Amino acid sequence: MLAERNRYVPASEIRKIFNMIIDRPDVLDMTLGVPDFDTPDHIKQAAKDAIDQGFTRYTHNAGYMDVREAFVDKLRRDNQIDADPASEIMMTAGGMGALVLANLVLVNPGDEVLYPDPGFVSHFAHARLAQGDPVVVPLKKENGFGMVAADIEERITENTKLLVLNSPNNPTGGVTSNKEIKRIADLCLEHDIYVLCDEAYEKFIYVDEKPLFVGSIPEMKDRTVSIFSLSKTYAMTGWRIGACVGPSDIIGAMVKLQEHILAMPTSIAQKAAKAAVSGPQDCVDAMISTFRKRRDLITRGLSAIEGIEVNPPGGAFYVFPDVSAYGIKSYDLVLKILEETGVVTVHGSAFGDHGEGFLRLCYAVSTERIEEALSRLDRYLPTLLK
Repeated sequence: MLAERNRYVPASEIRKIFNMIIDRPDVLDMTLGVPDFDTPDHIKQAAKDAIDQGFTRYTHNAGYMDVREAFVDKLRRDNQIDADPASEIMMTAGGMGALVLANLVLVNPGDEVLYPDPGFVSHFAHARLAQGDPVVVPLKKENGFGMVAADIEERITENTKLLVLNSPNNPTGGVTSNKEIKRIADLCLEHDIYVLCDEAYEKFIYVDEKPLFVGSIPEMKDRTVSIFSLSKTYAMTGWRIGACVGPSDIIGAMVKLQEHILAMPTSIAQKAAKAAVSGPQDCVDAMISTFRKRRDLITRGLSAIEGIEVNPPGGAFYVFPDVSAYGIKSYDLVLKILEETGVVTVHGSAFGDHGEGFLRLCYAVSTERIEEALSRLDRYLPTLLK
């Protein structure tokens, strides 16, 4: 009875774990990537003002023009990307809304979509929804889980249409170096491949190198779609607002498709987004500083546990320790840890076959929670080696 496409789109394994612990206040949850900060006051005030001022009706399918103009200014300032607000940028229902629209617009049945593994689970799902053929590009521990051009080149065929790039990466925190970004751009130009840049964690960078955005490379402007979510940067996960920038023909097709799916993202969230990118950014700086300290804390703590190998993640707010020494499948290990310690983690295999042997822990939680989780893990995990 159901459409055939439903067979090929898997449910999230992260939610599978999360659903196990609903209504369990006794556990230490380190699963979902939700910042434990509140949305900054000036952003909330902008939403309240929008309601009071009557911004509660339909907008242009691409979003309010003044909001798009604000994002154009943000792109120039933060990402060195130039865009025409009338034709090359649109507001979307979070980064997820843009990701699925881009796949539906770019991918034909049988087109191959290269995507990172371990990686965000929806990258696979969106390619399948578009009836494309997802092709894994492995992210390797020895490369800091950054994407490497040579690994991409090995997997390019005459059917390769799209490359999904996510740096910093979810779930590993891996950052792709600027040198590799340039090599990847050259490959895409040589083989006529489009790039879909998932920039959800653009601000969460802990390496010294200032990031190079593919969409800022002049030769790549006509074949790069870049997606920016406000969910993580401004602690706005529930607001469901993001922006997408790219060539006018692609954005135009996405706007047309968005009209038939949700018309446009919420008008009030759009006005809040304008305040977010146009207003003071010290709230973001403070949040990043806190996450950097938490990253250092959890990395040191995990490294001290017998059987764990981990390097400091270069970005995002996840740590991805190697737990293969325990000789237990990552899903089974997650269940054991939950049962014995009450610490809730996510198995690496939830993010693809190349994630087996690892766990993901989100450190977008308080220092006290991190310290307690580390203490419980340190008491339990070494016993598995005996």
